[in-house]
Amino acid sequence: MKRERIAISAIDASGRLRPINPDWVETLAEQIATGITLPAIEVVERKEGYRLIAGGHRLKAHEKAGLDVIEADVCPANEFADEAAVRLREIQENMLRYELTALDRAVHLATWKELHESVAGPAKRGRKKATEELPQNSAAIFAGTFSKAAAKALKVSERAVQAAVQVATGIAPDVRERIAFLKIADTMSELIELSKQARARQDAIAGLLTSEPPAASTVADAIAIIDRRPPPRTLEQWEAASSRFGRLSDAEQDRFFEANAAAVDRWLARRRQKAA
Repeated sequence: MKRERIAISAIDASGRLRPINPDWVETLAEQIATGITLPAIEVVERKEGYRLIAGGHRLKAHEKAGLDVIEADVCPANEFADEAAVRLREIQENMLRYELTALDRAVHLATWKELHESVAGPAKRGRKKATEELPQNSAAIFAGTFSKAAAKALKVSERAVQAAVQVATGIAPDVRERIAFLKIADTMSELIELSKQARARQDAIAGLLTSEPPAASTVADAIAIIDRRPPPRTLEQWEAASSRFGRLSDAEQDRFFEANAAAVDRWLARRRQKAA
């Protein structure tokens, strides 16, 4: 790898996994305008120019600042022999960064899964090729052979990996782009609910969420508008806690009581006073 200044026009930055956030580009461009030097981007040599590996926002910020060259760490072509190697490096770079949203992570995991399975072999029950569209109801099967490896690497549960794959494969790509910078993009429960909707409903939901002003703030609100029914009532904190508590085992409930013994004793004392 060597550090050098290269022409921005010679860099192929197409097909990135993570959408470019214009607000973040604007912020970085302002830093460049004040004389701040951003970290070098990472590229790999190709027959004609370079392929971007890491630094999409920095690249766009340099363009916005009116610059035509950028400092880059240039890797020789043999270090990233094909697009899969570039993709894997992009995934590693992005998933180690704290600002990824839940939607970003889901898309990265789904792409990582494709790379994993291209090496590990086809999934069970006739996995489709990565280039074919995945049926919405087969996301769990498609994730099966990958979830253990990803869960171990990311220190998350297999269920979390499978949910991420469901989100990335269940939400249409153009819908993902439309909601990429909304609050719901960082709320897994919202994304899962959206992934369960038919394609046409996803378009309608995205339209309500992105209208100006927004006609809905959550997927549930948007569905209620589409179906012309009252939006679901948001549970109060005690109701949500009670619902979760009811699903605990007896042993887990006992541990909960022990952890909250003071509050339980206080409630019992008030109850005895009322009964007296």
